[in-house]
Amino acid sequence: MTSRVLVDIREEVTCPICLELLTEPLSIDCGHSFCQACITENTKKSVTSQEESSCPVCQTSYQSQNLRPNRHLANIAERLKEVILGPGKQPQVILCARHGEKLQLFCKEDGTLICWLCERSQEHRGHHTFLMEEVAQEYQMEPERHRIQKEFNQLRNILDREEQRELRKLEEEERKGLSVIEKAEGEVTRQSQALRELISDLEYRCQGSTVDLLQDVNDLAQRSEFWTLRKPQELPTKLKSAFRAPDLKKILQVFQVDVTMDPHSANLNLVLSKNRRQVRFVGAKLSGPSSLEEYYDCSILGSQHFSSGRYYWEVDVTKKTAWILGVCSSSSGPPLSFSQHPSSQNTYSRYQPQTGYWVIGLQHKREYRAYEDSSTSLLLSMTVLPRRIGVYLDYEAGTVSFYNVTNHGLPIYTFSKYYFPTALCPYFNPCDCVVPMTLRRPGP
Repeated sequence: MTSRVLVDIREEVTCPICLELLTEPLSIDCGHSFCQACITENTKKSVTSQEESSCPVCQTSYQSQNLRPNRHLANIAERLKEVILGPGKQPQVILCARHGEKLQLFCKEDGTLICWLCERSQEHRGHHTFLMEEVAQEYQMEPERHRIQKEFNQLRNILDREEQRELRKLEEEERKGLSVIEKAEGEVTRQSQALRELISDLEYRCQGSTVDLLQDVNDLAQRSEFWTLRKPQELPTKLKSAFRAPDLKKILQVFQVDVTMDPHSANLNLVLSKNRRQVRFVGAKLSGPSSLEEYYDCSILGSQHFSSGRYYWEVDVTKKTAWILGVCSSSSGPPLSFSQHPSSQNTYSRYQPQTGYWVIGLQHKREYRAYEDSSTSLLLSMTVLPRRIGVYLDYEAGTVSFYNVTNHGLPIYTFSKYYFPTALCPYFNPCDCVVPMTLRRPGP
């Protein structure tokens, strides 16, 4: 029997509700047939919502008492199961111990599988029942739901700890500031009291005889001469320890993955360490100002390929004067050589998302650039020169982000809202700088 014929027959004996082969099929007034459990559930929902029962396919109304078994379709479905599964093999069917019917429903209140006769019994009357396939799908989603909740709980815990730490630092600064104010206030009070005593003494002596005043004039002159008001300690206008947002690095480490380099993708101009975490350029250094296309023969790919999920890794670029890193499509391979492109094409155009590259780089010792789908690369501003770069890939979200780990994980640049048609792998290019690029191991 040809596969086309099998497909046609299967369509005829497939339940329009559960999309499985008909099980104990029942036909309704319009002639369409459904699994017994499926059409029974459909009828029950209509009764619950006080609506007229209608065919899920053509919307023609039907009467529940007119449901009739379709033995012909049942026999065809059974024969088709034998063809699909092979002779002598039958799908596992669990029967109700009480009624001998197939267990196709799940009772939410009792947490057990029941048959359609159990559903109509007094024991389960008024209970919420669902098709077994629907419940199974819901339970399959539960682990993924728990995983997402766990990851975000971890992120919240990290943020909560960082918030408490920064609040404690702020309270300590506040305490120090109040202490300075209290000391200054005490010093001003003491000086004010001493000055009042001196003025009072002078006023008292002035009220006496001229002879007495002149006798003490030298003493008074000395006391007045050496009296100076001491300026109190100034309260700093800014807190000594400025508030810092929590390091994004600590948050991203939740997704950190152990990345290594693929020796089979390395160019002859490169030397890879034994642990496959460090690569350096050993070819002849380019003479004069180097252009980007001359770096294409200096690249190496990561061993890991990512087609879903979120991943984070870090690359040490300390003391390097040129480098390019990020991710590329696993189907792209190494960038094409310059001779394979028209001379009029942009020199950096091979490093673009449209050609399968999401990368940033350093050129000419001080120019940090992002290679976007535009006529020119984007010049990036760095307040702190990065010695270590963090790369974060969120495959489902279509984003590739870069972070300056040296500067508390400050974001550098993000390629966002892209559709990745194939798997991605890490991309590294030490360019013609002999200083190595090093992958950091996961951990603090």
